[in-house]
Amino acid sequence: MLPFILVLWGVISDYITSTIGLNFYADLYETQLHYNPIYALFVFWTAIIILTLTLPRKKPWTLGISGFALLAYIGAINNTFLILKLFL
Repeated sequence: MLPFILVLWGVISDYITSTIGLNFYADLYETQLHYNPIYALFVFWTAIIILTLTLPRKKPWTLGISGFALLAYIGAINNTFLILKLFL
């Protein structure tokens, strides 16, 4: 259950930081015009379901699935860097 919750919060944080960046900073724009957080959630959850069903239920694999779920935070980290003008 943990990977699904991690992905949910990662996608929500990405959406929030994208909204902040696009609404309050005139020089920022969305490069992926068809981005939709629901699609992102669907893709991540589908991948986690496939990984959960196909990988063994041993410790390294379960940690790997949770690590994969953390990839959902990359967008939020990138957006935060852009908002703070740390990464252009």
